Amino acid sequence: MKKIDNNRALSFDEYKKIIDNAIETKSLHKLRLDENYFDTCGNYWIVDKYISCCGQIDENATPNTLSAYQKAIDNNYVITIPVQMLDDESIVCFAHQNLSKIIPNTSGYIKTLQLSDLKQLNLNEKEEKIPTLEESLEFIANRTQVIIEILNDGMIEKFESKVLAIIQNYIAKYDCYNNIAIMSINPFTLEYFYKNYPYITRILKSGNFKEKLYGSIKTRKLKKLKYYKITQADFIAYSHELLPNSIVEKYKPVGIIAYTLNNQNQYIKLAGHCDNIIFKNFTPTI
Repeated sequence: MKKIDNNRALSFDEYKKIIDNAIETKSLHKLRLDENYFDTCGNYWIVDKYISCCGQIDENATPNTLSAYQKAIDNNYVITIPVQMLDDESIVCFAHQNLSKIIPNTSGYIKTLQLSDLKQLNLNEKEEKIPTLEESLEFIANRTQVIIEILNDGMIEKFESKVLAIIQNYIAKYDCYNNIAIMSINPFTLEYFYKNYPYITRILKSGNFKEKLYGSIKTRKLKKLKYYKITQADFIAYSHELLPNSIVEKYKPVGIIAYTLNNQNQYIKLAGHCDNIIFKNFTPTI
């Protein structure tokens, strides 16, 4: 593969031609193994910068609030943003199915609610609201990199297409095609992006599951990465308590990300078995 000049980032058109050619010649897997992978894709940050779960969370910052995102930006962390689709098809940044997980004395499944319902609720004493994906990205404004985690255990396409449109608008505004990635447990979500917009870094998430099914997909198959090939994922994010793992090593593409670490001891234990971590509630240092 042609050597990429490290001092010059590729334009999107140059990058797009490389990806299109790799797909056409069925050599995308070779690109991931090439020594110039990060130069080509410009996504070095996935292994070079710590990844904060839902922003930098502490006693003064609620997950997935603009203040938590600001703390992550201040510390030069990448931010993971979990997103779900409401009943009115708005895309919001919230990690749990039920509001009660974050907002005391409140209940309701996110999927059944309207955006107007959520905007009446306060996440904390600062009266911060659940942000939409558009609001979050507009606030972040390419000041740090972002991994959007799509939480979809249902039908594929409508949810994904709306997220993709928001991503494309963000990329166009800030000229930042290589500063955003997507992650999902659902392999069919990643397959959608591979088929419809293969120019974004894809991260397949898996590991421990409490239930036997994730939507209609058997979680034992997800745990064993049986659907990896359809995702054409660049990275695998796996439960930290299950690493190191022969299954992950078997399918390892560019790198392995351990999630979600809660303390420094976990990080020290795993440092030699992963390429990066997704963390919360502590400050990682090596």
